[in-house]
Amino acid sequence: MNNKHFYGGQAVIEGVMIRGKNNCVVAVRNNENSIVLNQIKLPSISKSYLKKIPFIRGFIILIEMMIIGYRSLTKSSEIIEEDDLEDISTINKIFSFVFSTFFLLIILTFFFLVPLFLSDRYVFFNDNFIVNNFIEGMIRFLFFIAYIFLIGLNKDVKRVFAYHGAEHKTIAAYEKELSTKMIASEENINIIQKYKKEHPRCGTSFLMTVILVSIIVHVFIPREPVALLYSSRLFLFPIIAALSYEIIRFSSVYSNSMISKFISYPNLMMQKLTTAEPDDDMVEVAISAINESIKLDEENN
Repeated sequence: MNNKHFYGGQAVIEGVMIRGKNNCVVAVRNNENSIVLNQIKLPSISKSYLKKIPFIRGFIILIEMMIIGYRSLTKSSEIIEEDDLEDISTINKIFSFVFSTFFLLIILTFFFLVPLFLSDRYVFFNDNFIVNNFIEGMIRFLFFIAYIFLIGLNKDVKRVFAYHGAEHKTIAAYEKELSTKMIASEENINIIQKYKKEHPRCGTSFLMTVILVSIIVHVFIPREPVALLYSSRLFLFPIIAALSYEIIRFSSVYSNSMISKFISYPNLMMQKLTTAEPDDDMVEVAISAINESIKLDEENN
C-alpha cells in the first residue's frame, strides 16, 4: 500500500475523471443508464522531467491539470451529445468549462488584478503598503469565496459538485480500505458513502492555497512604482503556484501531523462549497472510472 499510486481526478458533466499513473479515464452515465468509459490523451507536459524538480513542478502540474480538465469536460460533453441525452443546460457547460479550464486566466485577471485595482484606488490606508497589500489579499479571498458560492447556487453546477463528492469519497475509500477491490456492490457503495466528501488533495485545495499564499507573498511588495505593483501580481504567480504545490505535497505526505492538519483546514472548509453529497449512482460511476484506471495501470506494468 505504501507504494500505491495516489489517484486523483475531477467531476465532469454527468461523470467523473480519474487520473492514473499513465492514463486518464472519463466515466459518464448516458441516457440509457449505462456507464460509458473513455480514455483521454495526456498532454506531452505530463512526461516532462520538470515535474520532478521541487518548486518548479507546481506550475507545470497546474498547467497539466488545466489541459486534462479541458479534455475531460470536452469528452464528457461529447458522450452526452452522442447519446442524445436531453440537452444539458448551457449554464452547466459554461460554468464547468470556466471553472476547470480557464481558471488560470480568471485568477490572473479577476482574482488578482481587480482586487489590486480596488485596493489601489479606493482603499488607501495612510500609504501603508503592507496594510494595503493585506486588504487587497482579503478582497481577492472574498471574491474567490463569492464566486464559488454563486456558481454553486445553480442546480446543474450542484450536480457537478455532487460528482465531485463521489470522486473524493471513492478515492478515499480506495486509499484507506478497499484497495483494488472496487466492486460496485451495494456493500462497497455503502462503505464509500460513509467517507467525507472533502479530500485534502483536491484541486480546489491547490487553488485555495494559491490565494492564501499570494496574500503572504504580496504583502511585502511595495506599491510604488505602479508598474512594479501590477507586474508583480503576474510575474510572481508561477512562484506562488510552486510554493502552493509544495505546501499541498507536504500536507499529503505528513497528513497526520498538526502542521499538516492546520494547513489543510482552510482547503477542507472550501470544499464544503465545491462538493455535494452524491447519490449511489454517482458513486457507481466513480468506481467504474477508478477501476478502469487501475486496470490500465496494471496492464502497463
